[in-house]
Amino acid sequence: MLPNRRLALQLTPLLDLLLIVMFSQYIENRDRSVAAQERLVTQEKLWDTRLAGAEAAIEQRRLELEKNVAEQKALLAELNKTYDDKYKSIINQHHQIGSILAESLNLPANVIAEVLKLQTTGSSDDAGRLQDAAERLQNLMQARGAEVFRFMLQVDEMQKHVTIWEIHVQENGQALITDSQQSFVTDFSSDADLATRLFESSKSFTEPKTLIVVLLTWSDAQAVARRRAADAMPLLMEQLRRDASGTRWYDFSIIGYRAQGSLFNSAKPTTP
Repeated sequence: MLPNRRLALQLTPLLDLLLIVMFSQYIENRDRSVAAQERLVTQEKLWDTRLAGAEAAIEQRRLELEKNVAEQKALLAELNKTYDDKYKSIINQHHQIGSILAESLNLPANVIAEVLKLQTTGSSDDAGRLQDAAERLQNLMQARGAEVFRFMLQVDEMQKHVTIWEIHVQENGQALITDSQQSFVTDFSSDADLATRLFESSKSFTEPKTLIVVLLTWSDAQAVARRRAADAMPLLMEQLRRDASGTRWYDFSIIGYRAQGSLFNSAKPTTP
């Protein structure tokens, strides 16, 4: 009997150890399951976040594409209108210039009354010169009518995009700036002073077109005044271009001496 009881006493610790090992494995497996579950939840949230970001990016791109399509449609409509207006303008130009050419070719018939008037008043020389000039103009129009036609088209198109200003240095040393509608006269002591004064005066002009060409002329002004005016032109262009911020372009051309005075004689000058 004793050997059997010793065997039972030896199996009990083994059973306890087995239970402990099994419980430890259960705890370990449960922790692993919880960790795996947490990783799955975290991964799921990460994918949800990425999916939401991708959907937001796709929606943003869709809105941008729709906006671009709308802008392109509006631009296309504007271009169609612009080209349609230009086409109509060209047709009108052809009609107008054709009428001008027709009238020009009939110029001798239009001036015959004036020639007869000169002859009856004893001015036969003036009458002869007028008749010769009319005949030369008629011959020129017949021989080079196509060139005149193209030139008049170019001038008409240029007037749509170009504004002409003039700076005229007068005999008294003052400078006149005009856009043919308004004129301002100012004194000046240096090229920088003139550029500043002209810039301030130009702000009162009617809003110009895309390209503004400033012409510099002078009458019997002193050389120092002419030189200061010529030196002031680049300074004035710099101020005008900086003020326009790229919306318009300014340039200048020095015409020089004009015995007849300013190119624009209709505008009444104002002293600022």
